[in-house]
Amino acid sequence: MIELKNITKSFDDKKVLDSFSAVFEEGGYLLKGPSGIGKTTCILLVLGLIKPDGGEVSIPDNTRFAVCFQENRLLEKETALTNILAVNDNVTEEAAKSAILELLPEDTADKKAGELSGGMKRRLAVIRAMLHDSDVVILDEPFTGLDDASREQTIAFIRKYLNGRLLIITSHDERGLDDLKIVNVD
Repeated sequence: MIELKNITKSFDDKKVLDSFSAVFEEGGYLLKGPSGIGKTTCILLVLGLIKPDGGEVSIPDNTRFAVCFQENRLLEKETALTNILAVNDNVTEEAAKSAILELLPEDTADKKAGELSGGMKRRLAVIRAMLHDSDVVILDEPFTGLDDASREQTIAFIRKYLNGRLLIITSHDERGLDDLKIVNVD
């Protein structure tokens, strides 16, 4: 269980979160709210990348996270396959290629990440996160730049590879995510 209790967080003079609380137990959660409201801030707090100004973040010791940030954070000069294998020691080359084929064109595995379109990079970042050995999967705006068909394929891929892990997604668009518990960030 991950818990955010009475969290306040400001950047410069702008208060982003004010007495925000949420509990993430089993299953999947959708952090929902307009741009700039604090969804990514919640993610960064959970990951310990920033500290709250007030309140408490409780996470069990040794929790392993798989993350797809808003920025793809790919190794642009490396192949799609290398991008997956570089952070996934437990994944074979064959399994990585198979996963790539589920969301991307056949020749993608050997293309450099920098040569891919924005939507292809996004899907590669999601593949990399979903293949990572973790207890919790965090996907921050995973559908940015995807058309409707790619979005549906990506949602199906996420569900297939979730394997009972806790899922936290931020998104402005909840289409196809109606089975997730909604956490309004406002």
